[in-house]
Amino acid sequence: MFKQFLRHLLCGLSLCAGAASAFAAFVPEQARVEVLGEHRDQHWFWIWGSNAPNMVDGRAYLFDDQGRNLGQLSTGIWSNGLQLAQGRDELYATEIHFSRGVRGKRSDVVTVYDARTLSPKHEIEIPAKRMTALISTGLSVLSDDERFLLVLNFTPAQSISVVDLENDRFVTEVPIPGCASIYPAGPRDFYAICGNGGFFHLRLDDQGQVIRQERTPPAFDPLKDLLLTTAVRDGDTWYFVSQQNHAYALGMTADGVRPLAQWSLLSDEERGDGWGIAGNHGVAFHGQSGRLFVLMHKDLPENYQKPGTEVWVYDVRTRQRLARLPLKEQSTAIGVSQGAQPRLYSLDWVAPMPRPFALWIYLTEGEAGLTPLLRQAVNLYDADSGEHLRGIGDIPLGFLNVVMPW
Repeated sequence: MFKQFLRHLLCGLSLCAGAASAFAAFVPEQARVEVLGEHRDQHWFWIWGSNAPNMVDGRAYLFDDQGRNLGQLSTGIWSNGLQLAQGRDELYATEIHFSRGVRGKRSDVVTVYDARTLSPKHEIEIPAKRMTALISTGLSVLSDDERFLLVLNFTPAQSISVVDLENDRFVTEVPIPGCASIYPAGPRDFYAICGNGGFFHLRLDDQGQVIRQERTPPAFDPLKDLLLTTAVRDGDTWYFVSQQNHAYALGMTADGVRPLAQWSLLSDEERGDGWGIAGNHGVAFHGQSGRLFVLMHKDLPENYQKPGTEVWVYDVRTRQRLARLPLKEQSTAIGVSQGAQPRLYSLDWVAPMPRPFALWIYLTEGEAGLTPLLRQAVNLYDADSGEHLRGIGDIPLGFLNVVMPW
């Protein structure tokens, strides 16, 4: 018995010695800051949104072309996303924070992030009245030379805060009653779309002070055909789509707003079949080829913001449809990268279960039973052929509604 006990004791000591040796060789990983490489022409893209139901912690995630998550930002309460500077290695987020998390003193800031490390460089305090909305494009915009950032406010009085990024300071606030969604039109000119179909024209000097403000005549009739604010830009031309499924090309320059073209996105037969625009951010543009990408679905006209099932591609010069690209999942937002081999990105809602189970839940419990189970994913396609390249299905839980090529 004693010999057996001694044998077990020696074996235990041997294991302890082995564990001690292994522990001595263990080197703990040290926290460090990674530095990103050059993002241009890499087909990297961002996704962001309010992160509902956790709106106090808005998020933005960066992915590469292979679907790897390269980093993330925490962008405050009900995030309006990022402004991606092209001439500077910086990112700009208009953020809201409270001193006690969800209560206490409110502070609105423009946070300047280093585009290489994704670390905050500094903050610029702005008036605590920044607008939050589901449709986040046009709520903050950069001037074409990236000197100024304009931020839309809503209290519900509407105004614009002007921020000087070169001198890191808030400059001024400009009332724009009845107008919203800002569109740059050159280094110092901007337009905000108004409820009567016209635009509010704002011009700044080199110090960010207002030297011209005026209202333009109506460029469309909002009572007959309301434009969605999620427009896309090609130089001096902005392309809008409307609730009645038309495309509008509006020229915006320092001289004013000028209607350039209007055409139907649908044939009479397609309109009769119930096809129409879809999604929250359902338009994208590829500059090199002059193609407008529009997210579409077959549904009732009043459901124009529900997810889409196809992307229809139009030549903006001929105003003809070039292709219909079916999507693997139902999409709420799309984006298109630039260059010779563009990617089409779709930000989707998916049911993380076999389709028969999802169908059974839908048939037995309807949308109310299926909706709480949905998760989000991103799918990548060849924007020329529509070929599906890959999917990214491990996006953290929380509502995201924009996909933006970098």
